[in-house]
Amino acid sequence: MLTFFPVPYEDEILYSVFARYHIRSGNTSFKSTINDLFGSTKITAVMDLPSNLNKLIENLPLGSKYTAEYFIYNHTLYPFYAAFLPPGRAKEVLDSMKMDRGGGIYTRIGIMASSITLNQYFKFCPACIEEDKQRYGEFYWHRIHQIPGIFVCPKHYIPIYDSQVPVRGYNKHEYKSANEDNCKVYDVINYPDNIIEKMINIAQDAEVLLNSSFEKKEIEWFKEQYLAKLMEMGFATINKSISQKEFIKSFIDYYGDEFLRLVQSEVDAESDTNWLIDMLRKKNKTNHPIRHILLARFLGISIDNLFNKRLEYKPFGDGPWPCLNKASDHYLQAVVTDMKVTYRADVKRPIGTFKCSCGFVYTRSGPDLTEDARFTIGRIKAFGSVWESRLKELVEENLTLRETARLLGVDPNTVKKYAKKLGLVTYWEKRSSEDNENETNHAEEASGSDYNKRDIYRDEWINLQKKNPDKGKTELRQMNKALFTWLYRNDREWLNNNSPVKKRVNNGYMRVDWDSRDKEILAKVEDLVKNILDSKKKPERISISRIGSKLGIRALLEKHLDKLPRTRAYLDSVKESDRDFRIRRIKWAIQEIEKEGQELKEWKILRKAGIRKEYQENIEIELENLIGQNKYFR
Repeated sequence: MLTFFPVPYEDEILYSVFARYHIRSGNTSFKSTINDLFGSTKITAVMDLPSNLNKLIENLPLGSKYTAEYFIYNHTLYPFYAAFLPPGRAKEVLDSMKMDRGGGIYTRIGIMASSITLNQYFKFCPACIEEDKQRYGEFYWHRIHQIPGIFVCPKHYIPIYDSQVPVRGYNKHEYKSANEDNCKVYDVINYPDNIIEKMINIAQDAEVLLNSSFEKKEIEWFKEQYLAKLMEMGFATINKSISQKEFIKSFIDYYGDEFLRLVQSEVDAESDTNWLIDMLRKKNKTNHPIRHILLARFLGISIDNLFNKRLEYKPFGDGPWPCLNKASDHYLQAVVTDMKVTYRADVKRPIGTFKCSCGFVYTRSGPDLTEDARFTIGRIKAFGSVWESRLKELVEENLTLRETARLLGVDPNTVKKYAKKLGLVTYWEKRSSEDNENETNHAEEASGSDYNKRDIYRDEWINLQKKNPDKGKTELRQMNKALFTWLYRNDREWLNNNSPVKKRVNNGYMRVDWDSRDKEILAKVEDLVKNILDSKKKPERISISRIGSKLGIRALLEKHLDKLPRTRAYLDSVKESDRDFRIRRIKWAIQEIEKEGQELKEWKILRKAGIRKEYQENIEIELENLIGQNKYFR
């Protein structure tokens, strides 16, 4: 049993703790040190994933609170390498490290099968070792610096260097500590700014994996996470078919060939098989954590969200969705909970089918890029019983065909079709039949009379007025459409001179004080515009129709804005063109991406802002200026 054991430093790899024990113990041979630690001289010194740790715990001084799992999770590379392993295999590796089954660890964890090779030498950060010397009086090996694919220190943002200590030395029992002699910088490394920025991002994500104990997930979990973001970015369809060429090209453009070579993760754009596509296709195949980090970074997924938040592609946002049945009492209210997404290959877009409890079913293509898109119908698949009942009511009210269509939110032909389907006897059909009969009667009378047709029709119009002295011109017209139509077309001047004069109706209403109303509405509009601009939510476009809808005065603004000069002048000054609105959305997107701590990238900003490719040329200069002004953009 040991009489003492060094306290591990922050982020110190366990190998380094053993090396410091060797120095303090005064042992002249490493085998003696290994025997002290493990009670055996046959143990191999391993830097990243040591085994026999239960034996180590048994040999620690009395009263020691350390456990094998504490060392594994805090002072080895297990949290990094096991992060993306299925739960069963991760446990096997963990058990192997506790027990004396070290021989199969590399195979189980996937290192042997990976094309990313292990480091040849221990690595160090010049700034870290200086801080360690000042704080602890000695150097030590940091875990984060020993991960293959890490080239910079995530704490100091500077390159890390190879020491003179090989990871797999000639003496397999030797523990070499970090010191001034073996940690020297001979040639200063300078990476281009665009490369070092990516290196810092990868190192920071690797550090998150090292210092977190995420719940282990099955391989399929990560595939689904990646596919959800690929669909959102337009690289995959709702059926999970990936646009490989576009995806691979964008991935290579994002990182650059030089950086991908450095992290041993080049992608052959011309090949149908490469590690990037394999990550999304092959079942039960584990991939190096560095490659998971690369893909997650490209897709804009944080490490925390990758493990803890199930990502879903929602081309139509979250429900419930609005019912767009104009005949229902819940029109425009968010009551639809039954929504299914399918994919149409011909248009290469998702199709949402929305089914309301009132029986109204409609579809539209997505994705929804604005809030207004939620109130759009592509095609009506079923009107439902509520709509049909309302049609029957309107028919019974003897409304015109056009008015009926307007109230139901459809075109007149649809009204005709469903009225016929429901066997309804409609007002417009009866009038049409009567008009045809009247035309026939007039023709017969004209042919058998001494009067010509004009005189016959004039007499009939006069007689119609005498029989209905209280009726106006419009009402008389409705009583005999055929008669009115003939006179209007062939004898208009006489008709105008011999028709009832339009009566001026005194409805008893007081005259509208438009000046007071203008001031009152202006105050409401100003408050609403301020709220829209101050809102932290996704921007809404400032338009006359939107302002009117939100205040419940849309018809007033559309028909009488000329009577509200102050309100009109203010609306003219604040209403946004399509281009103005896109620029405001870009500003909002930049702020949101900053809050999330993500790297500002043009494609990421445009995606967040919901701006389609066809509109991007218009705003390229503004976009570049906005990104350039941002102090975090390098």
